[in-house]
Amino acid sequence: MKEEEDYYEKNRFRKLLLCFTALLVLPACQKYNGDLQQWGSTVDTVDTAKLRRNNIPYEIRDGKVYIPEDAFSDATYCCT
Repeated sequence: MKEEEDYYEKNRFRKLLLCFTALLVLPACQKYNGDLQQWGSTVDTVDTAKLRRNNIPYEIRDGKVYIPEDAFSDATYCCT
């Protein structure tokens, strides 16, 4: 009986450790996390469909499109 309890205790510890590790690693895998910078003059001059199709996150504020700073090179590549 004691051996069975030890087995389940170790198994539970491994599962908790795996979940904790996943929680630490997943946020580090986000592709873009820089500050938002203006992209283009207005929302009318930016093809947001291309940004969406290339998985580049964007926000529209006050009629202007903003993308993460570290996504500029990818946005230039896909949208020019």
